[in-house]
Amino acid sequence: MESISQSIIAMLAVINPFVCGIMLEQIQTDENKKSKIIDAVKAMLTVLIILIIAAFAGHYILKAFGISMDAFKIVGGIIISYIGFQMLGSNKSNGNSSAGSLNKIIMFAASPGTIAMVITLAVVHDKEGIPLIAIIGTTVAVLVTLVIMILMQLLGKNKKSGGQAMFSKFMGLIIVAMGLQFMLTGFKDFF
Repeated sequence: MESISQSIIAMLAVINPFVCGIMLEQIQTDENKKSKIIDAVKAMLTVLIILIIAAFAGHYILKAFGISMDAFKIVGGIIISYIGFQMLGSNKSNGNSSAGSLNKIIMFAASPGTIAMVITLAVVHDKEGIPLIAIIGTTVAVLVTLVIMILMQLLGKNKKSGGQAMFSKFMGLIIVAMGLQFMLTGFKDFF
């Protein structure tokens, strides 16, 4: 039971439900809450599928291409930092389609850093070829993220406030720091 709770906490930390909720809020401002909730369900379903596949096959794929977990952490850190820098620089929605915004949420929630975490959990807790601990932790974390994203839409105001924009930029700074931490850990472990 302790392994399951640690798996859930680890996956929640790398998926970061509140940042996903903020990213969803940044989808076109003219979209209604119902459309954003449908987008959240689509994004989190995609994330769940990606992470479950990674739990089953990730270790073998990395091994087949000769990619170390350390190198994977470095790449994951770069992608996470890139998303954070985009959040820092954006003043408002750029009018792109919601599909482009959903891709950003998916890239963040199922980033190489998140995939590295699920692969690590799968390898460490593998029982007879079935990474049950990684699957349970991932599924619960994705469902919690979806609930938080929906609640943020239902409880949020229709108009963006200056405080929300400032919070979004602050979270962008945190994401950049997370990305750099992934990269530095990868470099340290690599060397």
